Parts: sequence; C-alpha cells; structure tokens
Amino acid sequence: MPLLSSLFDAPSRWTALDPVAARAKDVADRLLPGGSVRALLHGRPAGHPAHPALAQLPIGTSVSALLLDAVATVTPGGAALEAPARGLAAVSVAAVAPTALAGWADYVDLHPDQQRTAIVHAAGNALAAALWTASLFSRRHGRLLRTAGTSVAGAAGALGGHLAYRWAAGPNHAEHLVHLAGDGKEFSDLGPLDDLPEGRPALRRIGDAPLCVLRRGGQVLALTDTCTHLGAALHEGEVKGTGAATTITCPWHGSEFRFADGDVLDGPATAPQPTVETKVADGRVLARVVGPPL
Repeated sequence: MPLLSSLFDAPSRWTALDPVAARAKDVADRLLPGGSVRALLHGRPAGHPAHPALAQLPIGTSVSALLLDAVATVTPGGAALEAPARGLAAVSVAAVAPTALAGWADYVDLHPDQQRTAIVHAAGNALAAALWTASLFSRRHGRLLRTAGTSVAGAAGALGGHLAYRWAAGPNHAEHLVHLAGDGKEFSDLGPLDDLPEGRPALRRIGDAPLCVLRRGGQVLALTDTCTHLGAALHEGEVKGTGAATTITCPWHGSEFRFADGDVLDGPATAPQPTVETKVADGRVLARVVGPPL
C-alpha cells in the first residue's frame, strides 16, 4: 500500500481512541439540537453533507492569509499586508464553530473506525484554530502562527478528505443501485404477490439491485434497499404510517424515508432514497427502479 495512504488509514486502527470517540458521541447527542436544526447541520436541504462545504471558508481564508504573508516577505512595504492577513485569520477562526458543529452532527452516526479517524481530524482542526487565534494576539509571531495553523489545517483537511472518500463517510451509498437495476424502462418480475409477507418489508431484487418491498393487501410499495446514509438494509427497519405517508426507518441510524417519493423525513441521511415503481398484474408483482428523486 502507498505510504501516504497507509498514514491516512492508520487512525482507523487506533482503538485507544475508542473511549474518547464514545465520549464525543455522547456529548454531541446531548448538546446538539435535534429536528430541523440537526437536519440543517447534516446538510439535508442541500441533499449532501454540509460539513465539507462549510470547511471551504476557514481553509480558503487561511490560505489567502498565507499567500499575503508570503507576498509580504518579498515585497517592500510588506508590513502593510499584516492587517488584512490578520483579518483573514480572524474570519478563519470565526468559521471554525459552524464547520465543527456540522462535522460533529455527522460524526455521531459514523462507524467506530470512521469515528477514530474523525477524532484525529477534529484534533488537527482544533489545533489549527488555536494557532490562528494565537496569531491574532501576537505582534511578533503572528505570521509564523498563521503559517503553522494553516499547515496543520491542510493536513487535517487531507485526512478529512480521506475519511470522506476512502472510508465513505458522507457519500450517497445508494446512487449506484439505479444503474445496477438497468435502464428503468422495463418492469421486472419480483414474483407472486402471495409470496410477500403482509405488512412486513421483504427483500427482493431487480438484477443486482436490492429492493425493500412492502405488501399491504393488494398494494405493493417499494424503495431501493440500501440506505443512502451508510448502506444499511432498509427491509430490516420499521414501517410507519399508512397510504402515501408510509415510511421505513433505517435500523442502523434512524433515517426515515417515505415510500411514495424516497424523501428523507428524519435522521442523518441527506440524500433521498431511489424510488421504485410497482404494479400487480395477474397476481405477480412487477417493479422498476425509477431513479433518484428530482
């Protein structure tokens, strides 16, 4: 394995971090508001996690300050750039809190190996924020402290990117199911209606795409089975509601999806569940994956 990848993977194996990770999860569950505020922190209105987007502000302003400091070292009268560089560092510090809150909200529902990496990522960002803050009060070493803070933030940001893309913390885990199920133009036979349990979700497949299928009398509702949040099997979850308001709740982290349109009603998921169109003909259930809700 490449050295850099090995270094980024290492925190996921540091089980000594588990007590800290568990404590951070408990504190976040108690202190972070729920409902629409938690949904906003997750990024549900945008349909993707808010934390990576918010992180662009402290990273962007700190890098801008770093560039001003670099220009100041080689430009006559560069001392005039100290004030704007300090101002950019102040913006970086101010942006840390909302960025951290969004990351903390996502952290609560990660797997243990992901949480270990997230703890190291968060510690690096906290150190960067401390260095930026110190730079605001140091006339003599402000430039050095800003540079150190931005360097640490860069390393922590790289680890955060590895957590998101290598360890899949944040991506939509169900997007590929639309492609596994074919082009969605033709209905596939899921078998006899009588083979489906009444009122209890069951697992069926179109090609390689798993479906969560619910029978209620002669009506059949369905969604793709892999939760968009972290990939749990939705057919093992709890069904609520009736008619168009029927929902399924993910058994892992409580994300609730509406069968009618795949919309996320609760929980940490940000992406809606790909929807499935069903019909019953001659006592058999036919279905096709329509695609991600638009």
